Amino acid sequence: MLSGCTLYQPAISKYQTNFNFSKVSSYAFYKRNSDFGQFQNISYTTRNSIELAIEQVLDKNGFIYNTLDDADIVITYHLVNENTKELLTYNKGVLYCSLCLRGGEAQADKKQWQTKPGSLIIDVLDPEKKRSVWRSVYPLKINAKTDNSREAQLKIYRAIDAMIDKYPHSRDASKANNA
Repeated sequence: MLSGCTLYQPAISKYQTNFNFSKVSSYAFYKRNSDFGQFQNISYTTRNSIELAIEQVLDKNGFIYNTLDDADIVITYHLVNENTKELLTYNKGVLYCSLCLRGGEAQADKKQWQTKPGSLIIDVLDPEKKRSVWRSVYPLKINAKTDNSREAQLKIYRAIDAMIDKYPHSRDASKANNA
């Protein structure tokens, strides 16, 4: 665990109110060689850290990793950098529609809903429509010069844990594992 006076900001999210989140039990990622993998230029190490943390947090919350064809949702992510064109390309790729995502605290507090460089975005996509139905943003702020790999991984894990905590329907992991 981190010690000292490190402060964590709460994650913020918004979602499509007519998507049935309670029926979701499995997830998948797009393959690395898909278009999604080309939406941003991040290192394999960072990509692996983000995907591993997403898997750990979703598994902890009772979700099951599945094949892309059989998953209830597809998880995508984007690490915001100075290149705004990358974010625009990512948003087009996940068919992000801010006006379509009306639930969640981001609607009430638009000031906190900012995608600044260093922020991590996670989207949940409806696999049939290939459109984002839930998005969370967290100011990750990894410092490549001062954060060692363990510190960076811990920041990523804590951010994703806080983000998934905002998912509109939490699953009881003990019930999911006994089903």
